[in-house]
Amino acid sequence: MPARPRPILAVRLIGPADVVTAQRAALVAQLTTAYGDRATCRTSTHHASRTGEIRVYITVTAKGDE
Repeated sequence: MPARPRPILAVRLIGPADVVTAQRAALVAQLTTAYGDRATCRTSTHHASRTGEIRVYITVTAKGDE
């Protein structure tokens, strides 16, 4: 199995679902603008330990490292 490439940037958001969802959208838009075609921005959403909260992971990797 090939080694996973080191991300350029990794962000974790944890909190109320509505707030985290809004922040995720804003951050992804900013990162897409900043890195353009040079990088890929991926998100992953999971349940958090408290009711009504979620965890979102945002990872930016260089396009050549995929």
